[in-house]
Amino acid sequence: MANFWSKIKEKLGFAPAEDDGIDFALGLSEGRDSASMDSVLSRETVRRSDLNVLDYRDRERYVRACCEQMTAASKEVDVQKVEYQTVTERLTDLEEIAQLPPSDREEIKKRAKKILKIEEDESHYRRPVSKITEVQYREMERQENEIPEVLKTMQEREDYQMTVRRDMNLLEGEKSALAYQCKEDAQKAKNTKGYIVIILVTAVLAFAMLLFLQKALRMDVAVAYYVLTGLTAIAVTACGVSFRNAQSDQTSAEKQINRAINLQNSAKIKYVNITNLLDFMYSKYQVRNSYELSYMWDKYKEEKAARNHSEEVAQQLEDARRSLYALLSHFRLKDPSVWVYQPGALVFDEEMTELRHSLIIQRQRLRKGIDFNLFNLEDSKKEIEKLVKDYPKYAREILAIVTQYE
Repeated sequence: MANFWSKIKEKLGFAPAEDDGIDFALGLSEGRDSASMDSVLSRETVRRSDLNVLDYRDRERYVRACCEQMTAASKEVDVQKVEYQTVTERLTDLEEIAQLPPSDREEIKKRAKKILKIEEDESHYRRPVSKITEVQYREMERQENEIPEVLKTMQEREDYQMTVRRDMNLLEGEKSALAYQCKEDAQKAKNTKGYIVIILVTAVLAFAMLLFLQKALRMDVAVAYYVLTGLTAIAVTACGVSFRNAQSDQTSAEKQINRAINLQNSAKIKYVNITNLLDFMYSKYQVRNSYELSYMWDKYKEEKAARNHSEEVAQQLEDARRSLYALLSHFRLKDPSVWVYQPGALVFDEEMTELRHSLIIQRQRLRKGIDFNLFNLEDSKKEIEKLVKDYPKYAREILAIVTQYE
């Protein structure tokens, strides 16, 4: 019978546990919080008083509650033991560092200060606000080698486009002026022809009057004939010269208009070609003009410089941390990687003291948590053991339930 119960106890997990190398005494009377811990641990974790042992469902529910409590407590203990071991290792590392020779501690401080200096410089760095999207940045990065030449070409073509447009406007103004001059010359020629007709009609009437005076009144009008003939000749000659000059000026203006039209047509062709080229470049680089491309290029260079700075700082930090890690590893610390991200504790004594105090408090709280869960674990085991002892006829049934939680 004794062997039978020992097997049941062993199957139920009541065999003595192996020492895991860490002392987790309950410590119910240690520390300033021992009274509150006593109060917690003294509570009933499983209420057997409500159990109707003769009822299968009630009995199964009670055993399962104990098993679930044991499982949960065991998991918590495992997790907290790992944390406890980590905190203990960090405290051990602190003691190891404190016991190093002064020269070694100075070397550690030197390398830790380098990390702090890099972090401080980076905290004072004012990164420019990015004015371009990530898509624009990647596009600028892809075309980085060609953008300066493209920008130069685009600006030159825009300047040429403005020059051609200005020439077209000048030619348009010149053409309008020549057209007005041509119209004036045509009107002048027309007016001159009218003047010649008037002069000739007037001369004919004057000759008729002189002839009448000579025949009818027997007057001597010979001198008048000479004068009239001379004046008529002079007037007609003057009008003829004016008419010829007007026609010549009109012909010259028409030629200049044709020349202006030809130049304007040539300028229009140049303007259309250069505009098409610019439209293609604007479409290719997703801009509206060279000013926008220049702005994006400037902002890209600013953003690139900022990113390069960040990469450079990251590399410097990595090198400094690697150097400190190598030195700490040389002193056989439990976890050197922790201290490369807490360099202040290695440099400033007050920060080291605060960290040690914080770790001690963490370990105390973890130990209380472990003690509490161990108490619950043992209490649940004792409940099942007592139930088997008090009701041996249900031992196999209880064993079957416990087995499901193994």
